[in-house]
Amino acid sequence: MAKSSFSVANVKEFLNSQYQDEEKWKMNAKLLRTMGFFVGSIFIMRNFGDLMAI
Repeated sequence: MAKSSFSVANVKEFLNSQYQDEEKWKMNAKLLRTMGFFVGSIFIMRNFGDLMAI
């Protein structure tokens, strides 16, 4: 069987490197905020878009 390079230790190491590095965390926070705004706007438009029609 082929050896998998995906393991819990590798994922934990990657996430810790993203959280601990100040510059990476700033960029990740911007991305998370942008994605949240995008998903939120889709939710609002899907549920209340008909109220915006003239």
